[in-house]
Amino acid sequence: MHISVSFPNHPPSIDSLIIEKKLSEGNFEVYQVSSPTLKTKYALKVFPNNDFCSEQYTKEKLSLSLNHPNIIQSIPVTCHHKEFNIHLTELARHGDFVEIVNSGVLYRNNVLIRTYFKQLIEGLEHIHSQGVAHLDLKLENLMMGSDFMLKIIDFDHAQLITDSKITSRGTEVYRAPEVLDGSCEDLSAADIYSAGVILYTLKAGEYPFIEVQDEEGRAKRFCGGFDKDNGRFWRKKAEAKGDSEFFSEEFKELINGMLAKDPKKRFTMMDVKNSKWFNDRVLKKQTLKISMKASLAQRVIDEWNTQHQEWKEEFNRELEGSKAVKVCCI
Repeated sequence: MHISVSFPNHPPSIDSLIIEKKLSEGNFEVYQVSSPTLKTKYALKVFPNNDFCSEQYTKEKLSLSLNHPNIIQSIPVTCHHKEFNIHLTELARHGDFVEIVNSGVLYRNNVLIRTYFKQLIEGLEHIHSQGVAHLDLKLENLMMGSDFMLKIIDFDHAQLITDSKITSRGTEVYRAPEVLDGSCEDLSAADIYSAGVILYTLKAGEYPFIEVQDEEGRAKRFCGGFDKDNGRFWRKKAEAKGDSEFFSEEFKELINGMLAKDPKKRFTMMDVKNSKWFNDRVLKKQTLKISMKASLAQRVIDEWNTQHQEWKEEFNRELEGSKAVKVCCI
């Protein structure tokens, strides 16, 4: 399928994007596309032309003015189809951070975790400096670019920080308590909370809290005593990891500040950046690239070895089965 578009800075006046494959299908479908003229691959998000999607598309366009190494780069383009609108961005080739966490690459690697968390905070700080709140930060909305840098994506829940009323409900387990109950007034504080959930998940490989429904079907935040008995919360979490020192005091201090239930008591961006854990060692860009290349290559090798072993076992079972058939025939 071809999509007719125009790139304002490139001739010819009408170009085509060729859809190569679907990348995801949440509220909006995302495709990998290519431009034969520019010989470049992109990610393309499609917004059907209706009232709800038009509102989300308007929010997504808030990212067009954002230019930062840790924010996905938007590509100016005009779509020549009336049935839908599109948002075109650079293609993040190494997947999202759900895949990265599940791969085990980050587990117990505090320097690598801190490196990516610092990139998240730097990208988020730029978003806020431009008067925008993201309001849907989660692992699925963090991609790893071709340069192995973290990229914040998906701004279809974004709002101006000056908006008097929040319209986003965020995503379960990542959203701040005030987003959950609809009382949010400080949109940037809600983003800080979600970033704290992400940091905990990068470290522990699991969410800090869960959401449960009450008898009337309303979602409630269940935090295992985090607010009322914080020491017990951390002891239980460490026991589950089998290591009383899994979470350092500096890490716990940062998480406690970022996940404070009261947004007025929650860490600000400056508090996060001044925290002791945040200011410990990180990887330089070139070292990060080398490290992640090696880690991802090893992951491919491990997956191949696992698949090869499964094929080998299946072949042996079939071979034994064929021998049994021959014996019966004799």
